[in-house]
Amino acid sequence: MEYVVRRKFDSKLTTGVVGVVICFLYAMVYWPIWAFAAKAIITATAAKGLALVDAKTAGKFVAVFAEGTFFWCSINAWIWQTLIFGNYGKYSQGELQPKAGIWYTFLSFVCGTVAYLVIISFLGLWWKPFSMSLMFSPQSAAELHLAMEGWEASNFYVLPVIIAQIPFVSLFQKKPWAGNLKPPYDGLAVMMTSSVFALIVWFGMFIPSFFHLQIGGHDITGQPLGSWPAVLAFCQGFIFWFLMPAEGGESYPYKAITAKQPWMGLAGLVVSLVCGGFLMPMFYNGLIKAFDINPGVNPNLTAASLELSLIVFMLCWHHLFDDYPGVDVEPGLAKRVITRMVIWVAGGTVFGFAWLKCYKLLPFAGNDLGWGYPVMGMLAGQFALLMVFLYFNTFFDKWPLVTKEAVKQGQ
Repeated sequence: MEYVVRRKFDSKLTTGVVGVVICFLYAMVYWPIWAFAAKAIITATAAKGLALVDAKTAGKFVAVFAEGTFFWCSINAWIWQTLIFGNYGKYSQGELQPKAGIWYTFLSFVCGTVAYLVIISFLGLWWKPFSMSLMFSPQSAAELHLAMEGWEASNFYVLPVIIAQIPFVSLFQKKPWAGNLKPPYDGLAVMMTSSVFALIVWFGMFIPSFFHLQIGGHDITGQPLGSWPAVLAFCQGFIFWFLMPAEGGESYPYKAITAKQPWMGLAGLVVSLVCGGFLMPMFYNGLIKAFDINPGVNPNLTAASLELSLIVFMLCWHHLFDDYPGVDVEPGLAKRVITRMVIWVAGGTVFGFAWLKCYKLLPFAGNDLGWGYPVMGMLAGQFALLMVFLYFNTFFDKWPLVTKEAVKQGQ
């Protein structure tokens, strides 16, 4: 069967603008549904433990469960399916949308659930906070608090997945497996290798952020980077810098240092760590304190939010606006890439400050509409919106703005 691709709008900018509107409206609807479903599940299984704690603690427990289902089934799974495996098998049930997108979204939920069960249930054999029975059905107030630590630590496996697995694609371009192994085996090799690093980073940096372990009354863990907000600011700055070459940078800026792997990847890793992980949070912290931005909120959290806004805008521009301007508009490589980078920073900055003013009004971020479902907050709320952009483009091929129609041969 042959197919022809048809676009509702000839302009990539028009397609992008309409796509943003569609995705935003969808985010307004899907998160309350997701949150209500998550709340119904955990309030049923953890009813005994929830009845023994105050309303604030119970609400936080429900929120971390809803957050966990989203992180594992949406973000982690999308990274593995799209970035590591290149959406292998997306059209196995048919090439037309929205069927292909619905199938692959279902597969995303399955992949995320299986990964959670394999990793966390194995650890739960000996680590009490990761015990499945404790996490889903705490029987006392003490067990519920322990389960909440388990959910928070398991939820933020998402950040090691992002900061330790994505660079294998964005910086190292899947080398040395790309070109030497056929799909899906190249993806499997990247998945296995990068997962080792993700697990090391998780145990080294994120487990100590939530578990306060002692031996003989002595603390054996310290808070990485001094505080959890500092960790978040480090991660968001690092992510922005290592995503550049893959999200419209055409391998730049690190290709300017060298085009050979693994040296380009290593150079990008070092620059991303220094400029993104350390200097960028310092810059934003200084800006926030000097101008009293977002008063009453930890400056590192505000810095992390502003950095994340740059990431959201950059990914939106890549996925919905097709990295405008393209070669057809600007044939000069340097001018083309620099223009995109200016767009990312300018657009992301405007979006970042607007987000700080508006997120509490949005039903997927800070406003439960009086219905009592968990919302995602200042940081995770941006991910709730971002994932709609990503699914819209990679799973659904921008349907219905871009459609694929079957044609008979010879037509």
